[in-house]
Amino acid sequence: MAGKKDKAVVAIISGLTDNQAAQITKDILKSKQKNAPLGRGTVASGFMSSIGALLQKGTKQIGG
Repeated sequence: MAGKKDKAVVAIISGLTDNQAAQITKDILKSKQKNAPLGRGTVASGFMSSIGALLQKGTKQIGG
């Protein structure tokens, strides 16, 4: 796959149970390993009230 590696994916999915959030997190990690094994990233799940903090924390981990 040729091209610049300047793309990112951000998804916020709300209204989930603990089990649904865990399963979606697991699926995202599997897909990332399969499609972009050398890509960097972070996945976080938590309460809807803390979405902003989760995104900011993820940005700091990636280096933003």
